[in-house]
Formats: sequence, C-alpha cells, structure tokens
Amino acid sequence: MFKISNDPQGFKRLSISGRIEAEEMRAGLDAFLDSLEDGKRTPFLYTITDFEFPPMAAIAVEFGYFPQLLTSLSKIGRVAVVADQSWLRTAAEVEGALIPGLEIRAFEPGQEKAAEAWLLTDDSVPV
Repeated sequence: MFKISNDPQGFKRLSISGRIEAEEMRAGLDAFLDSLEDGKRTPFLYTITDFEFPPMAAIAVEFGYFPQLLTSLSKIGRVAVVADQSWLRTAAEVEGALIPGLEIRAFEPGQEKAAEAWLLTDDSVPV
C-alpha cells in the first residue's frame, strides 16, 4: 500500500506497507510529486509498517523517477519517519545526513505524536 493524504495540521501523511508492485510504485510516486507545492516546502510524516522489499520491476520504476525526485528536493520540508523496522529508521536518517537540505528524523512505533510535534516546530535552519 502507498497512500498520501493531507493532515489538518498542515503536513502530508504518506503510508507505506507491505509489498509495492511496479504499478502501485508508479501511481504512488506520481501522487507524491503531485502533492508537492510550488514555492513551499511540504513536510511529510511517513508511516512504514510491514515493509517488504519491492520487486525489481518496482525498483526500476523508482529509478525512472530519479530525475524528478531530485528536482523536487527543494519542495520537501521536514520528513518524520515512523517505521516498525529499525533498518528503515537507520536508512532514513542516513539519507537525511547525505542529502543536503533534506531534514529527516526517524521515530519508533508509538512515537507518532512526537513525530508530529517535531514536524510542526520551526527550529530548522533555512536552506
């Protein structure tokens, strides 16, 4: 499952679970890119549960979107990742450390309120 919705508090919710096939990856990435607003950095709360590594066809779809995703980095605000697998939390924080201007913090399940509070604070350094 790959689902994006608006949260009334002013951020986007992105929920990912299970195994994502190629068509769902394509639809999800299109929805993600469409959710970004021009001239504004959109914060996201990712919730990742029961994640299964996608098949090669889905990974190929994601690689095809790589140029669009790179171009969209300036439209992405803070990203809070709540994941039930520790390696996903670690990968998210490493990604945030490696990509300039991308601020990612990982949270364990049960810490969603803390993740929301962090998204809503305004103590980030302007990029």
